[in-house]
Amino acid sequence: MPSLTVNNLDGESSRKRVRHVDHGDENASERVRSDLNSESRKRVRLSADADGDFAAPDPETHTVPDSPPKTQYDLMRDNGFEHLRNESVDDQRATQRLRLPRPNLLGENVVAENGILENITCVNFMCHTRLSCDLGPLLNFIVGENGSGKSAILTAITLCLGGKASSTNRGGSLKSFVKEGQERAVLSVRIKNQGQDAYKADSYGDSIIVERHFSKSGSSGFKVKSAMGQVVSTKRQEVEDIVEYFALQVDNPLNVLSQDQARQFLNASTKSQKYKFFIEGVQLQQLDNDYRLIAENLEVQTAKIPEQEERVRHAKVESDKALRLLETMEDERTKRRKLNEARLQLVWAAAVEEERELDQRKKKLAELRVKLADAEPVVTEKTQALKAEDEKLESLQQEKEALETKESEIKDKEATTKEEYEKVTRELHNIHDEERDAHEHLKAAEEEIEVCERQVVAEQKRLEESNGGEQAIKIRELEETQTSRQEIEKQIAENRALVPQLTQKIEDSKKVLATVDLQLDQKQKEIASTEAKIQALKQKLGSPYDAYDRKLPALLRAIANETRFKDRPIGPLGTHIQLLKAQWSNVIETALGTSLDAFLVFSRPDQRILSELMQRVGMYPPPIFISNNRRPLNLDGKEPDNEYDTILRILKFDNESVRDQFILQASIEQSILIPSRTAAEKVMFDGARPRNVKACYSIHDKKRHEGLRLVCNPSPATAPVILKRGWKARIKTDSGSQITFLEETLKQMETEYQSIGLEKRRLQQAHQRLESNLVKLKKQESLLDTRLRECSATINRIEEALDAFEGVDLRLRDLKQELEKLQAKRDHHGIQYGNLAAKKKDKNAESLAARDKLKAEKARMRDYEASVRKVEDKIKRAEDLRHFALSEKNDSILTFENLGNDILAAEASCERQERRVEEAIRDAQEQTHSAERMHVPDNETMVSLGAKYKVLLEDYKKMRKKGRGLSEEQVNNLVTRTNEAYRQAVQNLETSRMINDGLRHTLSLRLDKWRKFQRYISSQSRANFIYLLSERGFRGKLLLDHERKALDLQVEPDKTEKRAAGRSTKTLSGGEKSFSSICLLLAIWEAMGSPLRCLDEFDVFMDNVNRAISTNMLITAARRSVNRQYIFITPNAIEGRNALDKDVKVIRLTDPRQRLLADH
Repeated sequence: MPSLTVNNLDGESSRKRVRHVDHGDENASERVRSDLNSESRKRVRLSADADGDFAAPDPETHTVPDSPPKTQYDLMRDNGFEHLRNESVDDQRATQRLRLPRPNLLGENVVAENGILENITCVNFMCHTRLSCDLGPLLNFIVGENGSGKSAILTAITLCLGGKASSTNRGGSLKSFVKEGQERAVLSVRIKNQGQDAYKADSYGDSIIVERHFSKSGSSGFKVKSAMGQVVSTKRQEVEDIVEYFALQVDNPLNVLSQDQARQFLNASTKSQKYKFFIEGVQLQQLDNDYRLIAENLEVQTAKIPEQEERVRHAKVESDKALRLLETMEDERTKRRKLNEARLQLVWAAAVEEERELDQRKKKLAELRVKLADAEPVVTEKTQALKAEDEKLESLQQEKEALETKESEIKDKEATTKEEYEKVTRELHNIHDEERDAHEHLKAAEEEIEVCERQVVAEQKRLEESNGGEQAIKIRELEETQTSRQEIEKQIAENRALVPQLTQKIEDSKKVLATVDLQLDQKQKEIASTEAKIQALKQKLGSPYDAYDRKLPALLRAIANETRFKDRPIGPLGTHIQLLKAQWSNVIETALGTSLDAFLVFSRPDQRILSELMQRVGMYPPPIFISNNRRPLNLDGKEPDNEYDTILRILKFDNESVRDQFILQASIEQSILIPSRTAAEKVMFDGARPRNVKACYSIHDKKRHEGLRLVCNPSPATAPVILKRGWKARIKTDSGSQITFLEETLKQMETEYQSIGLEKRRLQQAHQRLESNLVKLKKQESLLDTRLRECSATINRIEEALDAFEGVDLRLRDLKQELEKLQAKRDHHGIQYGNLAAKKKDKNAESLAARDKLKAEKARMRDYEASVRKVEDKIKRAEDLRHFALSEKNDSILTFENLGNDILAAEASCERQERRVEEAIRDAQEQTHSAERMHVPDNETMVSLGAKYKVLLEDYKKMRKKGRGLSEEQVNNLVTRTNEAYRQAVQNLETSRMINDGLRHTLSLRLDKWRKFQRYISSQSRANFIYLLSERGFRGKLLLDHERKALDLQVEPDKTEKRAAGRSTKTLSGGEKSFSSICLLLAIWEAMGSPLRCLDEFDVFMDNVNRAISTNMLITAARRSVNRQYIFITPNAIEGRNALDKDVKVIRLTDPRQRLLADH
């Protein structure tokens, strides 16, 4: 038989205290529509039809007395029994659930981990001195003779677990169960408490021992102990919680059937009694009673709502009356307070008006003082401006005087230059005439030489024919030797001319070497300085102010101690900047220059104070910038494209004002940075210049510590960016990146140092070559002198040989001498002509130079005159500016003096007004008899306050005439009481409504679940009953009429009688009737969720056959009910295979008479 539960879950979960109804069957049943929904409900017919079903017997055979009139709760609960209209469909579904494949657990039952009874012990209970029984976890058959204590065990279970004495049908009270002759009785039940669902496992352990003590006097108590015997609780509520937790239901008449209840249920019960057993056994009656109590309480609470509403209305009326009384009193008090305030204000109004007048005069005096304070720097500024204009005018006048002193010099120089030009021009004409005469003489001499040479040639030819040509040979030798001597003399002259040049080159080489030595020394110092910087950075030595003026710390201390600053100066500005890319350190330090040393102030007075402090500490004053705008500059659309780095983008500022000042002073937002010079030139000079770019900086190709500045305004230009020697970084950089940059710079410097060393060695080698060449030149000159002397000796020897031929060639000699004279004459005229030509050329150049010089002097004169005119214009403008500055100075002095006079007059006026204020205050204090002032609104005057006081006084007099009978305290207490009463009444009404709504909603939900539960239990019981009858071959039906509150059985024992009508239980034999009742009991048990089922003397009226069948059926059903514990009591012996199975425990109790004999 399947193990089915109320919520269609497994047996273990069915023991939870919260019941869940299977909504699936309900929803399915709601989808079924039949004709029964629209017809009146008819009795079920059990007469056999073609399919073997039974028709209902004649209505007269089972008439049920009419029920009492239904209450509103009954109508709401039953809902017209609409949920039971589809009985056939419900039975069909229940039958389908029974036919589902189920595992056969016969002989393999599962022992529950908790909620089953392990032992029952009775002391002095009923007729037993001590009775103890250890129960098995599954099936228990308690067998014994009459009086052995079988039924006492069930009674002990019921009483020990909190059941009522009357529910046992053995006694009306607990004291009736105490054994005769004893005063006290003890019952003890040990409950298994293991597994994950154990009850308070930490406190009780594996078992819970429940003890109940009661006495003849009527006292009773509980002890709940742990598995170790320690008392955990003595409260009845703890016992009830345990019973409810394990769902033991000891008061359920079908859960623990005592001997009388079993006999009545199985044999003698009527339809109404069976129905009562049914609804009480499946807990429908208990739920109905609980819900009925909720409905009655809801009706009572709902009936109280009108009364509570009336209380709210009455409390509201009383509260409103009290509030109106309070408002009247508040109005009177307010008017009295306002009247008093108006009187005091009127008294103090005169003093206030005098104070207002004093405030106006003080305000005017303060304004005059502010104007005077503003006028004083204006006077100083205008005086300085006039002084500056005077100095500018004086400078211009001095410049004009200096120019005038040069006028005579320039004019004299122009006249002298003009005379020189005219003189050179005359000399040039004379040289031209002389040149023409010399050219004619030269031409005549050349003609004479040509005639003489023909004569010499003719004479030589004649002589050669006479002496064989020896003289001609000597003459040729003489000429060749003379030519050699001329070449030697020329070489000597050239060598002598080279000596000064070589000497000068040697001197120049020495100077270059000295310069290179200086460069090497400087480079070595730079390397040492860079190494020191690197070492300092690595050791983090030095102060952040080391790069600034040595007196800067003193200035900063003075600034910190100065209290006159309106806004403390910011500076030096370089300390507020951090460089993000150290490779640009030198370039940016040079580009920003002295701006890094500058300070930033926000007003001229602060500038003067800062200048004063600089003079006080003896510091050379750095620039001081004044910022009049503290809002950050908006650079949207004013910066270059993001692909370029700018000075602004690689700097991090900790102050927005410092950033804006550098933007204004150095345009750092439009100065781009490109490391490569080639790339920078390409960007700036090739094609269109990038937008929003004023300048570009790049790093030197070879000298990393130097840079270049490229501009295009409008023509391209490049300028070097060289940092001063001995430089120290003023801009903060990241130590790691700065060290990396300085190390790279150091490597570059070392490379440059090596290059300069190589250049020095090259220059030294060149110098040595020059000195060697000078030595060689002097040696060559000595050799040339020797060869010259040898040539001179050879010429003398040849001339002596030629003298031997003088007698022979007198005519030839005369011709030659004549020729020499002519040649000398020609040379003279030629030299004269050449000299004149050279002189003419020189004179022409001199003439051109003189002319250019004359033009230059004339241009100089024009420039001088233009300069004089320009200076005169400047002087005129300066005089106008000086006159304007003088007027402004005089106006500012006059304004300053007038303000001083006005301040004196205003101070005197304030003093007079202060005396009037003091007098008015004394008068007010005397009238009010108090030194405390009364506030007078700014918009009130004595006239307006007087009118206001008269109106308030009339109103107050009228209100005083009305009078009142309560004091203020009484009225306040009345308002408090009435408000609290009204609030409490409203709260009670809202609470009642909320509770009623909640109860109504809860009751509706619970009744809906109750109907579903009733429908499910009914169909399940009917299907199980039919199924159990079929175990023996019986047929029948379970007739449940919830509307008439009746339960009946129709059974046909003879399965061959297919056409016969069903038989009533009255016509059955005793065994058949008991078997049918057992089937009914088992069908109902399947719908119950308790883990404990007890049945006493179930087989009393059965013969052996029915007893065996019923016993087997009970055992089989028990084995299929997982995690259930069964206790069956019978006076008959259990024989056969059932006693041999492991899950069946047979407990045989000894006859008390035998126990007494054994005790004796």
